[in-house]
Amino acid sequence: MKERDYPGIWASLSAHSRDTIVDDTIKAIAKGGSGLPPREGIERDFREGGPVAKSYWDGILRRFDPDKALRDSRWEMGEVAGNRATVHITYKKAEKPAVILLLKEDGAWKTGLVESFWEQPVR
Repeated sequence: MKERDYPGIWASLSAHSRDTIVDDTIKAIAKGGSGLPPREGIERDFREGGPVAKSYWDGILRRFDPDKALRDSRWEMGEVAGNRATVHITYKKAEKPAVILLLKEDGAWKTGLVESFWEQPVR
């Protein structure tokens, strides 16, 4: 994310996170009065790092500084059970860590961004 590798970010997300982001983006575009965009086009844009993806991730990066997570935080492996794992990221002297859910999909670990931050994770 720090490198703004939008196709790389997209590839690292869980299927549920990708689906939710596409759904939310379609709703936001339609609400803006531009009509309902085709799902396949939005998915392709995120996969390829197109203008919709750039706008989306740039918006996230206006509120989230990757250096705080990378440089100024302690990372600890949490529980690993089957195809689910957690990583605990504690910023400096924060009382509670951010808990990131990882999901093994098609043999690779993916980041559950939506599962970790949009909705209450099931652990």
